[in-house]
Amino acid sequence: MERVLMLGTDAIARGAIEAGISYATSYPGTPATQILEYIAKNSSIPCEWSINEKVAFEVAYGVSLTGKRVLCSMKHVGLNVAADPFMTSSYLGVRGGLVLVVGDDPGAYSSQNEQDSRFYAYFAKIPCLEPYDGETAKFYTKIAFDISEELGLPVMLRSQTRLLHCYSPVTLEEIKPQKEINLTKDPQHLIAIPKHVIPLHRELNAKQLKILEIFKKYNFNEIIFGESKIGIIACGLTFTYALELENNLPILRITAYPVEENLIKDFVKKLDEVIVLEEGYPFIEKLVKCFHPKVRGKLSGDLPMEGELGPDPVLKLFGKKTKTPLSNVIPRPPFLCPGCPHREFYKALLEAEPTFVTGDIGCYTLGCLPPLSALDTCLCMGASIGKAIGIAKQGVKRVAAVIGDSTFWHSGIPALIDAVYNKADILVCILDNSVVAMTGHQPTPHLGLTAKREETKKLSLVEICKACGVDSVVEVDPFKKEEMVFALKKGLETPGVHVVISKRPCIFVAKKFKKD
Repeated sequence: MERVLMLGTDAIARGAIEAGISYATSYPGTPATQILEYIAKNSSIPCEWSINEKVAFEVAYGVSLTGKRVLCSMKHVGLNVAADPFMTSSYLGVRGGLVLVVGDDPGAYSSQNEQDSRFYAYFAKIPCLEPYDGETAKFYTKIAFDISEELGLPVMLRSQTRLLHCYSPVTLEEIKPQKEINLTKDPQHLIAIPKHVIPLHRELNAKQLKILEIFKKYNFNEIIFGESKIGIIACGLTFTYALELENNLPILRITAYPVEENLIKDFVKKLDEVIVLEEGYPFIEKLVKCFHPKVRGKLSGDLPMEGELGPDPVLKLFGKKTKTPLSNVIPRPPFLCPGCPHREFYKALLEAEPTFVTGDIGCYTLGCLPPLSALDTCLCMGASIGKAIGIAKQGVKRVAAVIGDSTFWHSGIPALIDAVYNKADILVCILDNSVVAMTGHQPTPHLGLTAKREETKKLSLVEICKACGVDSVVEVDPFKKEEMVFALKKGLETPGVHVVISKRPCIFVAKKFKKD
């Protein structure tokens, strides 16, 4: 056994390795990206950057059917993409342990919303564990595989940016051997057709009491007694915030969901006031309000509903000096890197004078900021093409959709097919910098390298677009401004679906993926 400093992401990855996983899947997305990267670099376990989160979960579920253990990781909005297979997997159950790690992003440091993934676990009726430091991040991940197999359910591990991207001491332990393959046919439990759904749902409901029994065994949710008549209910990471108060307050630490209601009742019954701390939505606070008349938290207005909670609002609530006065921190908004090829593309696009530009998710989204101000809307992964279709179908001319190469592989292809099939008049601009740049330069399908830097087949954006039936597709180097402006103007002015691929590698990885 050895104690080392580890990022929260690395601690989770190490927990999965120690649990004896046979495979890992993910799609890059901050704050969860480094989980799969650690496994790829620090183990011989096969893993993959899946084409999107839905596929990542489906591949992971396939591994579980063989009786082997598998880790699937993604950011919170990625779970929206994976929701279809995720919601039904709890009905069908799992064979080998399947742990889904979700990185929430309160404060939206690198995301388009602040959604709380605990609701997904509640909706799917599966266990959700929420660690409060690096040590518990590793331990909970490891134990989650045992719980998954004991219940025959996927288990969610929910964490947040602050824990995932901070260092803390972690104990390294022995790595368990991987499980033997055990793939068996069981149509009544593995085929989600109407005939099977009601019995499967009944079995899932019957497991809910067993989930609570397992939580008791591991003491995930525990009362820490204190002398005050003011008590704190602290969820996950906020337990560490509560410990900083040093007020000898009674604390109910919650690190697993669902929460047994009697535990909350027992905790609050002798208190004059209850303060609920949780990152994300007032998920537990709403429940606590059913059992006590004076509950302070987000719903009461004592803590902010928006943004990351962090320790400072908690300290302020108790009249203590905050440790990080934000007024002294110099703002560092993101911007397109000097020499970025996207910058040159946007200059050409502005010169081509589109009527409206629909944007997408990636580092190129920063083109919406001054001085370029080149994008008019951004919604979610792959939405640029769909939005452009909707706008153009209302008679608006010269509509351009801007999408990155990785985002195009992720969810842009179906929308491009939709544009062709429904006879839209739009220009689709694919910004190909050969990597998933914003999340740390992960390889994409047309780079020809896997997550472990092994050579694989290269896919062609041009050929894919042609196969989708577009009216034209052309590749242009954005540093050749005249050629780019000409191609963009032609695509905007000509009826039909036209694709311009702005092709030039990200300046930071032009050499990174070359053969040694």
